[in-house]
Amino acid sequence: MRAKLWLLAAFAVLAVCGYWMVHSAVPKPGQLAKPKPTPPNRMASVSSGPALEFRSHERAPGQRIDSEAAEAGALLGQRVIVFKDQTSLEAFLKRAGDRIRILGRLDALNALRVGFLDPADLAALLDGSEESSMIFPVETPLPREGGFQVGGERLGNRLLEWLGISGDNSAVGAGIRIAILDTGVALHSSFIGRILTMDLIGSSSDPTVLNGHGTAVASTLISSSALTPGVVPGAEILSIRIANDNGVSNSWLLAQGIIAAVDGGAQLINISMGSSGDSALVRSAIQYARDAGVVIIAAAGNDGSGQVAKPAANDGVIAVGAVDAAGNHLAFSNSGKVDVSAPGYGVNTAWTDDQSVSVDGTSFSTPIITGAIAYIMSTQNVGADQAVAIMNRYLNDSGSAGADDYTGAGMPALDRVENANTPGIYDAALASHTILPPDDEVPHARLEVLVQNRGTETLLNTSVRITSPAGSSTANITTLAPNAVQKITIPLSSNHFESGQPLQFDSRVTLSGGATDANTANDHRVETFTNTMEP
Repeated sequence: MRAKLWLLAAFAVLAVCGYWMVHSAVPKPGQLAKPKPTPPNRMASVSSGPALEFRSHERAPGQRIDSEAAEAGALLGQRVIVFKDQTSLEAFLKRAGDRIRILGRLDALNALRVGFLDPADLAALLDGSEESSMIFPVETPLPREGGFQVGGERLGNRLLEWLGISGDNSAVGAGIRIAILDTGVALHSSFIGRILTMDLIGSSSDPTVLNGHGTAVASTLISSSALTPGVVPGAEILSIRIANDNGVSNSWLLAQGIIAAVDGGAQLINISMGSSGDSALVRSAIQYARDAGVVIIAAAGNDGSGQVAKPAANDGVIAVGAVDAAGNHLAFSNSGKVDVSAPGYGVNTAWTDDQSVSVDGTSFSTPIITGAIAYIMSTQNVGADQAVAIMNRYLNDSGSAGADDYTGAGMPALDRVENANTPGIYDAALASHTILPPDDEVPHARLEVLVQNRGTETLLNTSVRITSPAGSSTANITTLAPNAVQKITIPLSSNHFESGQPLQFDSRVTLSGGATDANTANDHRVETFTNTMEP
């Protein structure tokens, strides 16, 4: 009885680790649907599989529950053992016999997935040269309830426009293979790229009820529909199914999927999933990919916390945060080690059963970044790492100047990449409004206005007019080099917040000397903030 209570308690620990799906709606003709809701028993499947072959009635008197895994929120009765070489692995198998169960083998990393009834059984078989680690749940990170701030701007079907892609992009991505580690990708009438499939969870899911998360991710890359546009429709997708129809996987399957993607010829790996557990095996798999020149892009997660989910938080992975279509950080998007951001609110995508839906979350910001990298690889004829460097060179800034914990270093701008060597482009952009709270150095709140030169020519004597509850003011930026950012701050009184009324800020930038702005759409920015200092 006590063993059963321990197991129930462990499952409860696991149950708080999830990220939950957005509400659903049955689509009407001409309308977008919301994805189907997550089944209520989603987390019950976190510990399903080989671990549950060991029932409590099989446990002999005196055997111990796996309290270490229970406390860490990991799978009970399982470990990953990594050996220094194949010889050590085989020697372990020989002495282990039937004292434990071998649940998986990953020769590329000299790793075994083992199951046991008593932790002491496993400990007795180890000689100290191995590395033992737990197996953590990994899940599709969809937004929590109440994670959207008032006034957020949905992306809809404007993905290509937002990225700066114009003209026919139907063949872009040809020759590039992108691995999607997810719930699987269903066929859809909007997909024109080739889809290769691999199933690592050993189940034959009915395509009509397949979790659409992976299909939506793929759509952002290869859809050819104007309603649900993809960035690189000509790319080839390697769909590696590591999660079940409830969107649940684990770190062993994630590592296995990364190895399979590299060995399967992928140049880019998209992981729109996350975990709170730090897996040594996953870190080794990431290094395996990086050694092969493969770039991994992963979702920051949707807890609204200051900790980016793993594997996005791991070294060697590009961590993607979510912004709205106006480039503002979304409240649900985790902060911390964020590298870049892309829209994650109201993104039109394909879904299973040939549907089109509107989705939210860093899950869908991530393939936008993956697609941007693939686009640069294709159009600039460069490798993955070179494409990342080029993308980062021409990011549109947002939030605080430079890299910050919320939006990273900025957002991709593919038009700027393509026009980087074109002279005569003048483009002053109002990048963001940010309210800075009082701190030890400045005792009052401030509005920070970010102006960026997104053209190819130096801007001279650029005028910025700012209207706020504090009144109107004008600033002059004497010189602003291409890609440079200038901060302008104005003080705000505490009275502005004590009223409880929304605060509106209106800024406009104007070029001088007869220069013509190439993109007047980003010259004017109007935003309303609540009294919580969040847009």
